[in-house]
Amino acid sequence: MQISSLRRGYLLWAAAGTSATLSVYDFGPIFSTFCGSVVAAIWIVSNVTTRMLIVSFLNACVDIFFRQVGIAGAHKLNISDGPLLLAIAPHANQFIDPMILLKTFERPVGFLCAAKSMRYKRGPSDIIAFFANGLDCVPVERPQDIAKVGPGAIAKVAPRGDGTFAVHGAGTAFTQTCKAGDQLLIAAGPCKGASAKLVEITSDGLAIAAKNAFSGSDADPESSPNDVAEAPYKMLPKVDQHDTYTAIYDRLDANGIVGIFPEGGSHDRASLLPLKAGIAVMALGACQRHGEALRSRLRVVAVGLNYFSGHRFRSRVFVDYGEPFEVSAELVQRYASGDKRGAGDALMAEILTAIKAVTVQAPSSDMAETFWMIRRLYVPDGTRLTLEEKVALTRGFAASIERDGPAHAEVRDVLERVRHYHGMLKHYALHDRQVGRAGADDDVLDRIDAMAMLSFRSFLLVIYAVVMIPGILLASPLLMLSDVFSRYKARVAVAGSRVKLAGRDVLATWKVVCGIVFIPSLHAAYTAAVWRMWSHREAVAYFFFMPFVSYTSIVASESFLSVFRSIGPLYVLITQRGTGRELRETRRALQTDVRALANKLGWAEIIRKSQSHNAFGDAGGLAGMAAGAPPARTRLADAAASTSDGFISPLPRA
Repeated sequence: MQISSLRRGYLLWAAAGTSATLSVYDFGPIFSTFCGSVVAAIWIVSNVTTRMLIVSFLNACVDIFFRQVGIAGAHKLNISDGPLLLAIAPHANQFIDPMILLKTFERPVGFLCAAKSMRYKRGPSDIIAFFANGLDCVPVERPQDIAKVGPGAIAKVAPRGDGTFAVHGAGTAFTQTCKAGDQLLIAAGPCKGASAKLVEITSDGLAIAAKNAFSGSDADPESSPNDVAEAPYKMLPKVDQHDTYTAIYDRLDANGIVGIFPEGGSHDRASLLPLKAGIAVMALGACQRHGEALRSRLRVVAVGLNYFSGHRFRSRVFVDYGEPFEVSAELVQRYASGDKRGAGDALMAEILTAIKAVTVQAPSSDMAETFWMIRRLYVPDGTRLTLEEKVALTRGFAASIERDGPAHAEVRDVLERVRHYHGMLKHYALHDRQVGRAGADDDVLDRIDAMAMLSFRSFLLVIYAVVMIPGILLASPLLMLSDVFSRYKARVAVAGSRVKLAGRDVLATWKVVCGIVFIPSLHAAYTAAVWRMWSHREAVAYFFFMPFVSYTSIVASESFLSVFRSIGPLYVLITQRGTGRELRETRRALQTDVRALANKLGWAEIIRKSQSHNAFGDAGGLAGMAAGAPPARTRLADAAASTSDGFISPLPRA
């Protein structure tokens, strides 16, 4: 908001004058402040849009919930004024994901949002509806959100000679409840999740389904239509998205920015879900509708959201904005000439490649943890990496292992040993960096030193506890309520989804929603209690300054946990010297083997390609370490040093 754009500045003077004048006439400080605040609120409404207020509020929520938000590449896009189509993935944190984009991107973004989420239902979810409508999101009606339970059951499915399938119903009313283009979805039983698109309705008890009908279910991807018997079902109507596409086309033509999560719904898997073709239709359709004038300006940008335990309070996230690319004139021509599928598939391949360049892909959450551990072992002890550097290096190892893992037994052997080492750390409640800092030999930290350090850190725990306990006690009702409610919502989400594993993608959203609802209520209740127990003076002081005390408690709790986690290694050093020696020897051997593999199998080029488009100043930093060659002069390169085994020491202690 520019100073020159401020209007009705006299209202600020009037607000100050109202409070001062009423105080002079003995109206009381609370009443005087309230009246002055009303005048100030009128000034705010005159100068600040609803969107600005919502964005500022959501940014504050992000600052409180996340300990660190790292960004790369956004600066190049913020200085442009052309239309952008943001392909955001993975969609791993439901409504938190758009909040992260709003926090890290300066230009206003209009997100595609499920119409279900934008409808008011007179419940806690109305908060999300208010924000979505206030941010001018584009509503998208999804068939699964308006699905209805079908009468009767699907008795059997039989193949026909032309490749289609005959769907026989028992007690169904296909002619009254379905039409061509709708889908049938098995709602329960061994084939739950299998679906079929209808091409013809023959009678109430018979419908014709397209090829690949009911192939693959939630429980068994190999299930076939022959497995469907007496199955309850839902009807997913075909939705006309013409108005949605038109709104997006016009927004892009007006140099707007549209944010899309091409996976569709949110999920908590370690790998990307298959991308929906809608984003390609939007890009190609907009270029076809508005011609070369829009195509020459429009850019598609992949945005990678890389969370570090993003469902937990005070976690971290790194946002990587990829290189923008244009939609080729050739693809637009193919799309306009009728080859919509071919043009769409080609553009989707480009978008998928761009998304993979800014995200870390893993076949499972366990393998994702293994990739992060390999990165930590590769990095030399002594240097702290930025979030950007950590994600880039992990992405490089993920791509390298995907390429060489199946063909090289030594890669699989190292992976298994890394998993075993990671399991040992979990068993002893230790972190890899704690093992790295414990020293190379037993005599680096003897029992007396360890006991002295243990005593000092125990004293620190007491200090931090004294600081954090008041805030924790006052916040305990909120903490318990948000935990119970978010876990309940996660169970509901898993039950109603085909792709969620444990529902971790909705936990953070509902924790934030609980905070938005209950923090003001708790604060008001505590303020009233202070007023009743003491006086209005203490209540006013509590109301305005207790939020700062609460935030101090949050920071103190982080320090408390950091020191508390260090108690475990010290205890192991004091009581289990052999275990400490085994962990350190295992770590040193793995460090050597991981670095040797990086050099032997030529992972340097893959690591270089996986680096963030905006990282490290030049491409030599991380990759040069894997290559064994002196990298260009970067911060990471300066930290690299030759080890006794002849390899270049990776990056420092993370």
